[in-house]
Amino acid sequence: MNLIVQSLIAGLASGSFTLLYNAKPFDAILGGSIGFMGWLIYSLTFGYGIIASTLLAALGIGLAGRILSRIRHIPSQPLIVGGIVVLVPGFTAFKAMNAFVSGNSVQGTTMMLNAFLMAASIGTGLVVSVAITAIIFRKK
Repeated sequence: MNLIVQSLIAGLASGSFTLLYNAKPFDAILGGSIGFMGWLIYSLTFGYGIIASTLLAALGIGLAGRILSRIRHIPSQPLIVGGIVVLVPGFTAFKAMNAFVSGNSVQGTTMMLNAFLMAASIGTGLVVSVAITAIIFRKK
């Protein structure tokens, strides 16, 4: 039950963020559903590690955003950015800075490296999804 509630909240946040990109209301619903799906993937694969789960969720969000944008004939950026916003490691970076300020530089360095690797896995997942969809949608 907790997983579904978290995913619904992530979907609501993603849909709201999609609206900031002046997307139509139906497209915001699509962005919310992409965020819901991304958080669900992230939560279900969390046992593989935070970096791997972030990579898989970003890959799923990128693929879904690119495919839905192709079907709806709209830009993919609002859908992908709205979906990816729930994965951004802002709280991890905040905790790292808090550890630095508290004088715990070892913990701060570890957390900052973790936040950097999460951000890199988001970028990697999105780049791989672009490559996959380019192969799928290649015009002959």
